[in-house]
Amino acid sequence: MTPSQSPSILMVAGEVSGDMHAARVIKALLRKNKNLKIFGLGGPQMAEAGMDVREDLTRQALIGFWEVLKHYPQIRRRFQDCEKWLEREKPDLLVLVDYPGFNLRLAERARRLGVPVCYYVAPQVWAWHESRIKTIQRVVRKLLVILPFEKDFFRRRGVEAVYVGHPLLEELDLKAVDRREVLKKYGLDPARFPLVCAMPGSRQGEIGKIWPLYLKASRLLKKSCPDAAFIVPKPHGLEHEDYRGLTPDDPFLFVEAPAYDLRKICDLAWVKSGTGTLETALLRTPMIVVYKVAAVTGFLAKRLLKIKNVSLVNLLSGREVVTELLQERAKPRKLVEETHRLLDDRAVRRDQLAAFKDLHRGIARPPRASENAAREILGLLKKKF
Repeated sequence: MTPSQSPSILMVAGEVSGDMHAARVIKALLRKNKNLKIFGLGGPQMAEAGMDVREDLTRQALIGFWEVLKHYPQIRRRFQDCEKWLEREKPDLLVLVDYPGFNLRLAERARRLGVPVCYYVAPQVWAWHESRIKTIQRVVRKLLVILPFEKDFFRRRGVEAVYVGHPLLEELDLKAVDRREVLKKYGLDPARFPLVCAMPGSRQGEIGKIWPLYLKASRLLKKSCPDAAFIVPKPHGLEHEDYRGLTPDDPFLFVEAPAYDLRKICDLAWVKSGTGTLETALLRTPMIVVYKVAAVTGFLAKRLLKIKNVSLVNLLSGREVVTELLQERAKPRKLVEETHRLLDDRAVRRDQLAAFKDLHRGIARPPRASENAAREILGLLKKKF
């Protein structure tokens, strides 16, 4: 590749976590080749990293069959935009980040147009949608996986998979903090107990389902723990109005996400199933995992899931380390019961914390996932030039 050439990459990430992971890869790519042209769909962090983000997908990212169906015209328009870019701008590489429902279809289109595809953060076909493996085999040139077991899983199925490490390990600040200093920084009374980190998700659809549960549970918990306080790390793009039903008597403190220092000193966390569970484990904060979707989506998921546990913490640990309250089990009283168990039973807390330490060791190598991913992406570009 000569200095005069300016290779182009079309990149698509559709969620807050994907935006965060992709942004670091973009920075690493541009450090290695400042002439790269990177454009497509993403979020504010990708734009800040140097990508031409033509539409922000992160604020309205959708979950589940029913939610996608309701927004199909909007999704179709975005897909058509990507098709036009593939056809008219002829990028040298399509880099996809998670978001499999949209991205695998786009990969099919790219293959027909002769654009090679690199996929970062593999679709979780080991959990459900195993039929997608055939699509991945057919359309993905290289798959960059972030969980240790995924490399062998995909390679056994004929997919060129490279384990690049987990991006959270370079995004999180895992250093110990002084509790008193953190409380002072955020203006919190040291007498507050318990301090609960409430994470209902980063999408409006998730918050609409999970936030009312958290709000009801917080009011129940206040009856037995009158000094309880609740921290909400608010993702970029969300407003206070997205968290409906609050009254002046509800002791919620909203802080700009990720607020890692504050999350470290919380006594426990209520976490929506997803990347946040792994973040919370790495921060060594005991947790309860919650997940709730539309009834139709939940009905379908029960029949498609091939795994007993859904949280990454339990999957990587190989056992149920953290309690999962999913769908009909996600009730305010049950959440409060599990909260008391986690606060009162030292053995349960110790078991979680020991498992979190083991989990960290298990994904600690290789370091610098974004650098590793950028190297693989540039390797694919070099083959073309």
